[in-house]
Amino acid sequence: MANKEFSKAIKRIRSNNKFTMQEIAGQLGVTKGAVSMWENKGVVPRDDILLKISKLYSISIDDLLGNRVEDEIETVNKKLSYIQRGLEQLDDQQIQKAEKMLKVVFDDIFNDDEGEDDDL
Repeated sequence: MANKEFSKAIKRIRSNNKFTMQEIAGQLGVTKGAVSMWENKGVVPRDDILLKISKLYSISIDDLLGNRVEDEIETVNKKLSYIQRGLEQLDDQQIQKAEKMLKVVFDDIFNDDEGEDDDL
């Protein structure tokens, strides 16, 4: 099965590291022809080779295959980091005020969720 995202990922790895197809093939213990098939036809290698690529080049298998689950997590983490950076700039009195406000907001959100269950 062809996977365009895998093809792009392998090309990007090779380009970023300035490897030839032969060099990357040697590192992974495959033929240059196999690397060519990955890049040009999007052929996905066996699981053991995917794992080797993942470990050798520090890239998740999800990223290699184009799975976007991590993008969603990254977006949430960025939002949380933004909030955390804002809170870190507050003094103790402002933190207490923010904590009270967040408690009210969270209580309201969670109470609304519980109320929706009652309507079922």
